[in-house]
Amino acid sequence: MLHIVTDSTCDLRPAEAQSLGVTVVPLTVRFGDEQFRDGIDIDGDTFYRRLESASALPTTSQPSPEQFAEVYRDLLRDPDDRVLSIHIAQKWSGTLQSATVAAQDFDGRVAAVDSGTVSVGMQFLIRAAIADRAGGADADTVVRNTQARRDRVMIYVLLDTLTYLHKGGRIGPAQAFLGGILNVKPLLRVVDGEAHPQARTRNRQQGVEKLLELVPAGTRLQGLGTMHTSAPELLDEVRRRLGDAQPGTELIAGQIGPVVGTYVGPRAIGVAWLLAD
Repeated sequence: MLHIVTDSTCDLRPAEAQSLGVTVVPLTVRFGDEQFRDGIDIDGDTFYRRLESASALPTTSQPSPEQFAEVYRDLLRDPDDRVLSIHIAQKWSGTLQSATVAAQDFDGRVAAVDSGTVSVGMQFLIRAAIADRAGGADADTVVRNTQARRDRVMIYVLLDTLTYLHKGGRIGPAQAFLGGILNVKPLLRVVDGEAHPQARTRNRQQGVEKLLELVPAGTRLQGLGTMHTSAPELLDEVRRRLGDAQPGTELIAGQIGPVVGTYVGPRAIGVAWLLAD
């Protein structure tokens, strides 16, 4: 059997992960001396309240290789068992490196894959891999398909501010937006694990309009989703309008968790899709 493993930056809720049969390994977020497992010890609403009142940016850390090894050992009980381990973009986190180090002890039975993305983008790859498996594809085919789909994942995020991305050292090409950024809401595109500048918008509503314009019309999508960080009112609006624009397409929606939220900051909204092959 092929087992699917991922990490908490995919933002699958525990009940969803259990329903899908996916094992989620948590990253860690720290406020000073307090340590929390992402998605287990602290929920999104509590995290964003603390983030806005914190005197310093929280820190984050990836799971250790041994944490991954324990998960792999538990799953690889039968000789025919394999693991596909799908993780946050390597440029943003050392999570994939930990998974890759752990995988070396299992004689090629674990494939650790860089998703090149995060959050709902990772969920697309996870759900598609599950569908491949259900369709009878063998483990090697599922791995190849997952790698091939990475370039078809698109994510755009409207931030309330670049402050958190900048302070957290994850700003990358979006550095171009710094300077003269006051009273501007930056719209970014996530490409190969980096945040690239897409547009400057004067306010959140203009940003939402621009965000929705980017969703391809008349194009067949394999997946469509939206995500937010303590912006439920924007999520409701974007979900409704996406549903009207893409009738019949299943829509994934959820909250970005504490680890990724550390760098995205509160009051952000994003849209993601997976182009059909």
